[in-house]
Amino acid sequence: MNDLRISKKRNKYVILNYSDNRKQIGKGVTNKTEAKQLLTQLITDVATKKVVVSNRYKFKDEYKKYAEQRLLSAEDKTVRLSKASIRSFEGYYRNYISDCFPDVYVDEVNGPLLGKFVETVYLKKNNSFSGQSLWKTAKSIISNIKTFLRYADSLDMKVNQSVFNWKMSNQYHLQPEDDNLFYKKETNPIDPFEAKRLMDNLYQNRNKNFDAFYQLIAVATFIFTGLRFSELKGILKENVDLVRQTIFIAGVYDHNEGRYKNKTKRKASKREIDIQDDFLPLLKEWMNKIKNINNPYLFPSTKTEGPISCSKFRTMIWTAYEANGLAVLKWKVTDKNNINGKRNPGHRGITKSFTVVSSPFQGCPTKTFRHSLATHLINALKYDKSLDQNYVKNVLGHGDYRTTEGIYGNHVMRVSDEERAERRKAVKKAMKLQIARN
Repeated sequence: MNDLRISKKRNKYVILNYSDNRKQIGKGVTNKTEAKQLLTQLITDVATKKVVVSNRYKFKDEYKKYAEQRLLSAEDKTVRLSKASIRSFEGYYRNYISDCFPDVYVDEVNGPLLGKFVETVYLKKNNSFSGQSLWKTAKSIISNIKTFLRYADSLDMKVNQSVFNWKMSNQYHLQPEDDNLFYKKETNPIDPFEAKRLMDNLYQNRNKNFDAFYQLIAVATFIFTGLRFSELKGILKENVDLVRQTIFIAGVYDHNEGRYKNKTKRKASKREIDIQDDFLPLLKEWMNKIKNINNPYLFPSTKTEGPISCSKFRTMIWTAYEANGLAVLKWKVTDKNNINGKRNPGHRGITKSFTVVSSPFQGCPTKTFRHSLATHLINALKYDKSLDQNYVKNVLGHGDYRTTEGIYGNHVMRVSDEERAERRKAVKKAMKLQIARN
């Protein structure tokens, strides 16, 4: 809302916009009556949007435009933006900002206002979270708001720079006591014994049918390469060199957009990785099995020309975990042949779906292999001169080894009882402490 008033300035009557730091509008006139007439006309023109007298911008309007603009840009297949990377901007606006953020201008957004906004979100939305972390969601919303404000600042919109000094981490009164609701969920690396048991059982059952071998090769690829899921789905047959024992990671398959992209997460992720000796025979057998499938992908769909669907892949991984005691699943069987006891003319068949009740890898069913491989390689650097930091970061697709170590170097791998006993002996030796016992 503009606050337009007449003021006398250097023997002239001028119109000032008090809502915009008393910005002068027009050159001014010497007659006060004429100035009043001009003010009346200006107020009418502003109300009908014939004239814009302020360079102030409504926060919610501009944030919404920003979110829509980025989504529109992501629709363009020639740009690097992906829908998944910016979808949260629109979602957070729709679910939180539209009804919880006050109706203010961009330049009025400051630290205290962000604090009140987060408290309003807690007050209005807390009941809808049922055990999930509102704290972590609120942190993400604030991060997106600050990203937008930096964008607004680059367009010369007035931005209160002090807003960037406001930190969610300082809002102690909103922090949940429960660690699970406060900290980001950590990926649990699969230990060598679990991985071996999983691989052994899958290998023994590999010849039951096509899906059984598919399950084996999927798990084996994750174990021996530590690839990201999008990288694994994007492997083309032509990128596999069995003679040189290498796989070239040329791009990814974006399952959110349903298409292949000649683009990786970062520049260093476009790389060549080794096919390990134990993995090579399995990969050769798999490529022989799929050579007659008219599909360019190493992990092909049997129904389309693209890679295996996320739903099929998810089922394949979780059923492997379930069969090997690494997950408890709750299954739901729906008979679509009959509805309410009557035959369904559509004859859609019987469908099965599941939810994960419990698993050490809940939330990270494929990422667990990447964390496990990375942790083993980082630990091995200390004693194996055949490995170096450049090789390890290349395996993981990082441009800087510090990134690799920062993400994966803090895991303490679970070990056998025998190894734990050896560790206790090592600790005793390191402490040099002898307890006298009678």
